[in-house]
Amino acid sequence: MIELLAALEKNITDTKYTNVLIPKILTCTAWLKPSLQEEFGILSRLSESSNPHDLQKLIVPLLNLHKHSQADSEIEITRFDGLKTANQDLKVPFPLTVILDNLRSAHNVGSIFRTAECVQAKELLLCGITPQPPHPKLIKTAMQTAGRLKWQYLPETEAAIALLKSHNMPIIALETTAASTSLFDYRVTQPVGLILGNEALGIEEKILKQADIILSIPVLGWKNSLNVCNAFTIAEYWLSGISGTVER
Repeated sequence: MIELLAALEKNITDTKYTNVLIPKILTCTAWLKPSLQEEFGILSRLSESSNPHDLQKLIVPLLNLHKHSQADSEIEITRFDGLKTANQDLKVPFPLTVILDNLRSAHNVGSIFRTAECVQAKELLLCGITPQPPHPKLIKTAMQTAGRLKWQYLPETEAAIALLKSHNMPIIALETTAASTSLFDYRVTQPVGLILGNEALGIEEKILKQADIILSIPVLGWKNSLNVCNAFTIAEYWLSGISGTVER
């Protein structure tokens, strides 16, 4: 039974499978021992016409009870990738170039690849110890975007900054400091380079001094900063100019 429920969750958006699996599960439910009828009785509400959200609400508690959980790679969230279902006319006024300054986590770097691709960043510059493709953990969280985005590796962050400055690109450091300006007070007028720093140590002082401005994201709670991936998501939408922040 648990194997059938796991298969149903794995294929929960594909009616070709659900229309076969649900009748099988209902048949199995009818033949359960009386001692199991109470536990699995909720499955009698399964229907081939149920939507995926309702199906999941029915079966996941049972899967959790029997300690069966999906691996991240089994959760289907890519079924609409490549389809322009909305915002077809949306443009990115100022595609962002991102400098990753000695990030430690391959998972974080992969997540940044994914977000950068969603907002059509111009390029990622991976510096120092920052993991690079094809690191398996990076590839996992990048969700098929690592090969769709321009990137290059530079041993030193200073070289990445110099490269962008040679193209007259303003350099922004995203960091919480006493001298930081709120991200939301910055008005976008041209493409910029954005520096993201190490998860534990932040951006090194000598790198901060090379930035034209230091921006931070205001927080209201006890914690004084966001995870680097979450912070990047907010900053990319703002600095790319697609959030209505373009100076007109």
